[in-house]
Parts: sequence; C-alpha cells; structure tokens
Amino acid sequence: MSKLVKPIEYASSQGISRQAVYAKIKKGTLDSKTVDGKIYIVVNEVEREDEKKSEKKEEVAPHLINVKELLSSKDQTISVLKESISDLKHTNTEINTTLRGEIELLKQVFAEMRNLYVKQVDYMVLDKQKEVETQAAPIEAISLKESRDNNENEECWITLDEFFERCKISKEKRKVKVVKRLRKAFMQNDERIKMEEDIIYLSCYHFYEDILNKKQ
Repeated sequence: MSKLVKPIEYASSQGISRQAVYAKIKKGTLDSKTVDGKIYIVVNEVEREDEKKSEKKEEVAPHLINVKELLSSKDQTISVLKESISDLKHTNTEINTTLRGEIELLKQVFAEMRNLYVKQVDYMVLDKQKEVETQAAPIEAISLKESRDNNENEECWITLDEFFERCKISKEKRKVKVVKRLRKAFMQNDERIKMEEDIIYLSCYHFYEDILNKKQ
C-alpha cells in the first residue's frame, strides 16, 4: 500500500530540503501525484517502515549526519536555482523586447497624428487667409474706366458665374448669400441688376461692395 505525503513532510523525514524534493520530482526520480492542484509524494508502506527505522537510528545517534545526502541535496538545489534564474532571464528578455516594440509603435502613431494635426492647421490658416483677403481687399471695378468713358451709351452685362469669378468668390455658401442679396436689390429697383427669365445679369460699369460686404 502507498500513502500521500506532503513535500515538506517528506523532506523533513529524509533530512533534505524542500527544493531538493521538487528537484527529484522534476527529474522523475521521486514518485508524486497532484490532488486538487497540490503535489504529494507517493510513499509505499515499506518505505515508511524504513523511514521509521531511520528515525529510530537517528534517535539513537542524532549527531550522525548523512553527508553525501546533504551534498546531493545541495547540488540539486543549486541546479534548480540555476534553471530558475535562466528562465527568469529569458522571460525578462521577452518582456523588454515586447516593451520596446510597443514604445516604437506608440512613437510612430504619435508622429503620424502630429503630421495630420499640422496639415489640418495649415489648411485652416490658408482658408482663413483667403477669406480675409476676399473680404478685406477692395472690389475692383468690373470694367475699366476707359471702357466706361468710351462706351457710356453701350450696355455691358455679365452672368453670375462671370461675376463670381471676377470677385474671386468660390465657396457655395457665400454664393448663395450673394444671390439672395442681388435678388433683394433687384426687387428694390437697383439699376445695376436685371433679370431675364429668372436669370440674373449684372452691369459691368458699377461696384458691388455694398452687396458683397453687407452684414447680415
């Protein structure tokens, strides 16, 4: 018959360290069994009898020590510790490699985000500059003074597309606002504007700053 003994009890009965017991289990020189996640040493009754005899001998001569067994357990303990240290070094190397990879990835993501942010800011600045230039710059006369002097009696009308191109108006929202103001001015009998079949035409000989720069 056999009996399950805890490693610490077995180590105490054999006069060796617990590390030496685990080393024997790992090498397969000591029979063991796992129950509910715990390791136990399988000890036969014959071995138990030998242990009892050994205990009696130790009682008779407690000062006698098995030097060879102690040296063997020491060597086994050192071997287990060396293996543990080697495993720890390998694990630490893997962790350091993973961390370095994560850090490099974060650096790349940060650099890409920074570049996107800088580009977006540049676009916003350019749009703002264009808008300021469009609003602040004086609107040039749609026709030159010489043409007006030479053709006082000649009519000159342009379409909305030509008007927007000459006034450098490209944004659709601004175009919609200007069209509304032009229609309103036409309803108020503004001589600079005429409509034919619901199409707006504008005179070449006038300025339109009052309509373009009109505040809501």
